[in-house]
Amino acid sequence: MAQKIKNLDNEFTQSQNKRKKTVNKTRQVVRKRLTLFGGVLLLMILIMIIMLVLQKNRNDELVQERKEKAVTYEKMQDKEIELKEQIKRLNDKEYIEKLARSEYFLSNDGEIIFKLPEEKKESEK
Repeated sequence: MAQKIKNLDNEFTQSQNKRKKTVNKTRQVVRKRLTLFGGVLLLMILIMIIMLVLQKNRNDELVQERKEKAVTYEKMQDKEIELKEQIKRLNDKEYIEKLARSEYFLSNDGEIIFKLPEEKKESEK
């Protein structure tokens, strides 16, 4: 039962075989091009995703740093206000007199300063 298949070798079959080979070659070329462009596109998308993640991390770091700087700035503003108030007080003669009397035990002519022991001060508080 084995029959031998005989190929016809005429112009029609030759043209059909040639056409099939041409179609197969063009399909292979198209597949290679699609693979190449798909790979390039995938690579570009991957690079963009990596850049996006890195930029997001950097942005988060900068936001955190900005918050820290804002806290430091507020502390410095408070200190500046305190220092300005201290300058105003130091320009006041009465405050300087009071400070000199309490801290350095200075007195006017004819005044006598008595220093009380520390134990009594603590018991009064």
